[in-house]
Amino acid sequence: MNELIAPEWADLPGPQDLCLTDVLSAGLAAVDGMSLSDERARSALGIEGGAQQLLFILVDGLGYHLLVNSFAYAATLRSFRDEIRAIHTVAPSTTAAAITAFGTGAYPGATRMVGYSVAYEGRAMNLLAFEDGPCPQQWQEVATRFELLAAQGIDSVVISPASFSRSGLTRAALRGARHRGAFSWDERCEAALQELRSGTPLVYLYWSEIDHAGHAHGVASDAWNTALEHFDAGLGRLLTRLPSGVRTVFTADHGMVDVRSSRLHDLAQERVLAEDVELLAGETRALHVHARPGRAEAVRARWQDALGDAAWVLSPDEAGALLGEGPGLSKIGDAIVFMAGREGVVDSRVQSLAMISMPGVHGSLTAEEMRIPVIQLS
Repeated sequence: MNELIAPEWADLPGPQDLCLTDVLSAGLAAVDGMSLSDERARSALGIEGGAQQLLFILVDGLGYHLLVNSFAYAATLRSFRDEIRAIHTVAPSTTAAAITAFGTGAYPGATRMVGYSVAYEGRAMNLLAFEDGPCPQQWQEVATRFELLAAQGIDSVVISPASFSRSGLTRAALRGARHRGAFSWDERCEAALQELRSGTPLVYLYWSEIDHAGHAHGVASDAWNTALEHFDAGLGRLLTRLPSGVRTVFTADHGMVDVRSSRLHDLAQERVLAEDVELLAGETRALHVHARPGRAEAVRARWQDALGDAAWVLSPDEAGALLGEGPGLSKIGDAIVFMAGREGVVDSRVQSLAMISMPGVHGSLTAEEMRIPVIQLS
């Protein structure tokens, strides 16, 4: 953290703590003769060596605290409860930043994947899609682990919906792997089994419906519990059919919290926050604040004073201690603002009602958002 003093509510890794950036290299160390591996991380995460193939299962939005508090709906994962390691994701705790960190081993400051959206040509551009934006490979220039393995002749495959094959995030975070399209959870599990049986050394299996349920209905909802139950049942069936010699590692990209609508600060209603602000990007709990020229310091001071203990307001220079140093720090505007508790900031003048009314959100630094599970399943 350098000289920054974090608020008590921020759950941040220490200098020696493992992070999502370490997980892929830790898994690779489990496979005999695999390069780009990290033996220290493998040992610390309790992943056994001596495998011939590696299956990674990444579940979007299934943070550590959400998982352990919902074991009643996850009999398969509950059976591994004593083996779960709780580590940190990256800041901001959001999909574009985290999956790119997983795929590259680099922090968001280095990859420019610094939030759900970033300012681009006077608008907020979604970093999942890069719609009408720059080439993802040029925006995110850090080589992925999949690219480096491919350069050595090591095959890998990403299994997710066919529509993801050329998405901005896939090209930024997972390029270098083959893409295999499959839609339902059972279809994706079947595709993973086929790849493993054919000898593919590294299989990455992605599932996002738990995250979608949280955004649409909240993490305290029946819909979220049902989504977890559905995933867990299919996972149990998958594990019984795995070929021998496969090391299976389960993780997530971030957690999630339910915000309170009464605790949303709307720039359309709160002039003190809107004053001198040209553009708001990022997301509800991790804001990029772009100020009018010459007004950056005044805007930062005004936001911290107005939000008080509900927020941590950082300048781009300060943010490097959290996001990592690199060109991404020039993309977060004049402040990045992390929200505490169940608070958030929106701008109803430009954001859709659907976006503003989502009960489940993430991006900030609370333990519920930052802590993710790592489990060896086979």
